[in-house]
Amino acid sequence: MKCLYTSDLHGEIYLYQELLELNQSSSAEIIAIGGDLLPSFPPTKRYEDMIPNQKIFIDQFLLPFFKKVIETTDVNQFFLVPGNWDLAYPHLFKKPAEGLIDLDRKIHRLRNGYEIIGYPFVPPTPFRPKDYERMDDSNAPWPPQKNPSYVRTSLQNDELTAIDPHLYLRTKETIQEDLNQLPKPLSPKRSIYIMHSPPYRTRLDLIQGGLSAGSRSIRAFIERDQPLLTLHGHIHESVQLSGIYFDWIGDTLSVNPGQSISNRLHAITFKLEEIKKTLTHTIC
Repeated sequence: MKCLYTSDLHGEIYLYQELLELNQSSSAEIIAIGGDLLPSFPPTKRYEDMIPNQKIFIDQFLLPFFKKVIETTDVNQFFLVPGNWDLAYPHLFKKPAEGLIDLDRKIHRLRNGYEIIGYPFVPPTPFRPKDYERMDDSNAPWPPQKNPSYVRTSLQNDELTAIDPHLYLRTKETIQEDLNQLPKPLSPKRSIYIMHSPPYRTRLDLIQGGLSAGSRSIRAFIERDQPLLTLHGHIHESVQLSGIYFDWIGDTLSVNPGQSISNRLHAITFKLEEIKKTLTHTIC
């Protein structure tokens, strides 16, 4: 089964167009996008307009785009998880759409017996939206926080609630606790995880200054459970800084394709039954 994976398109239409072109040349059967699908900032630059702007993007571009890909290519399924900027993500599934599969803390079994599990949350970032952030564990350090930060008031409206990020995040479960509640695959060796955050202190989570910004809990989870493959995003510059888009944690292959700072899509393709032999990056 031929797969195409990317992340962090942030509502950039030229990247979605490249994704379509790559799929046409690669003949992928499934496409997975590992979070941050939607525009981060509205044209007004006002946080209050973020969710309405993302909904417009979903209705006017993204859903028609997904439909076009499914109708004109070999793709029959899109697997999606939200990223830390995707406050309007649930709007994608307000109405059933053929081929769209929400993997937000869910599991899906493919026809060849492999299973895909999704997890969206990232450790605290310096950014204001906090819907898809969690404390990593009780001892992990935090970057500087902006106060106030914001969370969506409810799924029934587009309003944001101002919060103190330190107080708010301490009322939520940690990533460590969350991961223990994920659906369990029948066999770790035939499981693929799509996690927006990369694992900590790997070649996948480097930021400027040589620091690591990934999740300690996700790394510990991978070390313990040893799935076949984990797919990540969130840290756009990791490929540029480390010079490579994959790493090994024990027997688990972990991948973060990064994302473009040069107007070229960063994505990978691979054949699920022969990942090591067929894994290819669009840039590297």
